[in-house]
Amino acid sequence: MSDIYDLVSIFFNLASIILGLLGLYFVIKNWQTWQKIGVDLIKARAFLDKKFLEKNWLYLVIVGGIIMFRRIYRYLELYSTEFPGVGVIEVLFDFLGFLVILILVLMAYQWYKIIQSHI
Repeated sequence: MSDIYDLVSIFFNLASIILGLLGLYFVIKNWQTWQKIGVDLIKARAFLDKKFLEKNWLYLVIVGGIIMFRRIYRYLELYSTEFPGVGVIEVLFDFLGFLVILILVLMAYQWYKIIQSHI
């Protein structure tokens, strides 16, 4: 059964790396474009768009919740002698790590759309 867990973990970790590279692309493009555009124009565009703000806050809440869940689990794992820490839970954490990166990439993409619409 451990082989299945390992394969799933490898998949989520590889997918996380690929998403991380995609996110890095968006961040670099955003930074390059940001240098060419007036900051006031981007601020106005971003903060006047309610849907954009709602998505960004939702992404932050989800990522924060996932990280908090992982930290609570790690705390319990460190201070309890009978707390399980292998198998399915490790795959779950790999999946949650993938979700965090996916959400951060989505956030970078939202900024990319806002910034690129002013070129």
